[in-house]
Amino acid sequence: MRAGMTSLASGRRVAPASAGRLTLTSARRSVRVAVPLFVLLAVLGVCAVAGGGAAGGGPAAPAAAPPPAHPAAPAAARGSAVAGPASTVTWSLAPASVVYGAAVTAQGTALPATAGQTVTIAVDGVTVASPVTDASGAFTASFVPTVGGSVTATLTDGSAATPVTLAVAPRVTLAIGKTLPWARTKLSFKVAPASYAGLITVSVYHHGRRVARLSGHAVAGKLVLTVPTNGIGTFPLHVSAAADGGLAARAPLARTLKAGWKRLAVGSKGIYARILLKRLVALRFRTPGITSAISVSAGDSIVAFQKAYGLPRTYVFDGDDWRKLDRAVLIKARHKGPSTHIEIDKTRQILMIVKGGKPYGIIPVSTGATGNTPVGRFTILWKAPATSTWLGSAILWRTMDFYRDFAMHGYPDVPPYPASHGCVREPIWVADWTYQHSWVGETVYIYLS
Repeated sequence: MRAGMTSLASGRRVAPASAGRLTLTSARRSVRVAVPLFVLLAVLGVCAVAGGGAAGGGPAAPAAAPPPAHPAAPAAARGSAVAGPASTVTWSLAPASVVYGAAVTAQGTALPATAGQTVTIAVDGVTVASPVTDASGAFTASFVPTVGGSVTATLTDGSAATPVTLAVAPRVTLAIGKTLPWARTKLSFKVAPASYAGLITVSVYHHGRRVARLSGHAVAGKLVLTVPTNGIGTFPLHVSAAADGGLAARAPLARTLKAGWKRLAVGSKGIYARILLKRLVALRFRTPGITSAISVSAGDSIVAFQKAYGLPRTYVFDGDDWRKLDRAVLIKARHKGPSTHIEIDKTRQILMIVKGGKPYGIIPVSTGATGNTPVGRFTILWKAPATSTWLGSAILWRTMDFYRDFAMHGYPDVPPYPASHGCVREPIWVADWTYQHSWVGETVYIYLS
């Protein structure tokens, strides 16, 4: 026994006869080889530890075993470290920005490819889909999100893909009421989800500039706003919805209102007649009243507008007139003082009473056919409710004399061009208005524009 141990300790080779003599034949012989067999097994154990294990038998347990190559799955699910090769997930979410009620599709591939792995898709921790991988590791799932947030894709073994941000905006639909010029158009909004309480804003544009901005909060998914359409033509709308309660701001919604026009002449009736007369009054033209009909007197108001803005004097209001009306601003008086005075423009054949430097009322007139109506600064010399004339039996209504035999007065015939003998003719229906708003001594300017 000592010799065998010495040989092993000294590195000497054990004799083949001693090493291979393992057959047990008697009790005495077994005693003789017990020690060499033990030593041999000890040596083999050392070699197994050093060389990775003996081919013919199991090695002795080492003092400190390495960790297992594949830990149990529950440990990874709890978030502990995963030993060995980890799974990788390549994925995408499309689209990444949607309106409420629209579907989103998540698709990707998990490697190494293994069929049957569950992929948990969650939005801010709330599971929204659970697709399973196929044999190539691919997965796909569609879902309808109710809110936006951070979207994650996690495998059963705990491997997770890079999170993706999802934005969900409220769904906004718009119903547009009847659109008329110089009116207000009703906008009826429906918003989903009904819980959305963010601010909805509408901007109205005309001729490239913003003309109105209105806003309000939806209640139970509904909101009604009325927007102005002061003119004719197109009125682009930009509608926005602010972020609220996990919902992103809505991208601007574009719509267009269109306010049309209608050809009007003496005898025309309807809403467009009322709109026109109302607009003429806003521009300080005298009318016989705001009604839904174009009377003969209202025709005078139309021709006064045409004269003032350099349009053909047709008494018919059509496309060119509506387009001029769309952009028309109050005409300017030539003289600032006195504070109240009368101006007669022979070129445009209009008379206006001016107050505070601005037109207070504008009417059509007809001056001398030969151009003989004097030009300059005058004053009203005298007034009379009615006078006769040396030219015949005609009665001159509401006469206001301003120079010699030249006067302003009402007359049955007031064409859109100079036709008088020198006086300033006014339509009879409006002559009383100028008479009541003027006095003896008031300044009168007559000029060519």
